[in-house]
Amino acid sequence: MAIIVSCECGKQFQTGDENAGRRARCPDCGRDLIVPPAGQVPDKPYPMTDGVDFPPAGEDRTSGKAIAGLVLGLSSFICCAFTGIPAIILGILGLSDIKASQGRVKGHGMAVAGIVLGTIGCTLVVAAVLLALLLPAVQAAREAARRSQCVNNLKQIGLALHNYESANSSFPPAAITDKDGKPLLSWRVAILPYIERGDLYNQFHLDEPWDSPHNSALMAQMPVVYRCPSDPVSSPGTTTYQVFVGPGTLFEEDEATKLATVTDGTSNTLAVVETTSAVPWTKPEDQPYGKTLPLPAMGSHHPGGFNALFADGSVRFLKTSISEQILRGLITRNGGEVLSSDAY
Repeated sequence: MAIIVSCECGKQFQTGDENAGRRARCPDCGRDLIVPPAGQVPDKPYPMTDGVDFPPAGEDRTSGKAIAGLVLGLSSFICCAFTGIPAIILGILGLSDIKASQGRVKGHGMAVAGIVLGTIGCTLVVAAVLLALLLPAVQAAREAARRSQCVNNLKQIGLALHNYESANSSFPPAAITDKDGKPLLSWRVAILPYIERGDLYNQFHLDEPWDSPHNSALMAQMPVVYRCPSDPVSSPGTTTYQVFVGPGTLFEEDEATKLATVTDGTSNTLAVVETTSAVPWTKPEDQPYGKTLPLPAMGSHHPGGFNALFADGSVRFLKTSISEQILRGLITRNGGEVLSSDAY
């Protein structure tokens, strides 16, 4: 039985029914066609797609490209762009083959799934790259904000120290003591009225030690100004803001210091610094200093150094690389050291 084949160029020719589903070449234009099944005249010719060999009629199969696209799309969740992009390409090629096959090649859903999964995989790569690029910047911005808040805390403490000095003609002593000179409470308790926490100050029993049953219950009410935002809260009620206690410092061990005795200059004398060890904020415990003693353990959770409050109320960032000689000169108030502003 003869089969009539129609070409897009308008030419019609006959071929035997044994050629159904096979390739045929138009004798006029030379275009490759597929011979339709016997007794069937298609509405339009079956075109041949370059490089694609479709199965004969009645022998449907699933597109290998669609299958490969799906597999690579699934793999893209592990290998990301390494398989995600090929999955998209193969999925598109698979859809093209399926469309051109006039229904004899299956796998449309697989091809679409491969494209979708590949796109998701690539998107994850882009998101991961952006996150990797932005995370350090976000962390740096957060640390800058925490360091700025730490500076503000120390400035408030410095203002409180000067207000105390104005009201009492001296800076607060390192500790509130009993009549026998035994340390009971920290200078941080003494300046509470000057950081607008007079209500908390009035709750303390000033004739009892910091760890008495009454006073220890007040530790949980530590003012936020005593906590550096970059310092992880390992123990509630502790602070890393401490002073130097010893001969020649701003906080002598047994007496309050008058402003007139700061002969090195308030801008060259340290008042409060950040330290690496936290102490209960009400406890009269700070950094001991002496010419023969090792340097106190100063430091912070800020990269590269620590914030330091000077006796003039200014706050500066001191690098961890500061020399011991310069640091000792800053700790003492009357040592006679000549320090330039660029020395630290």
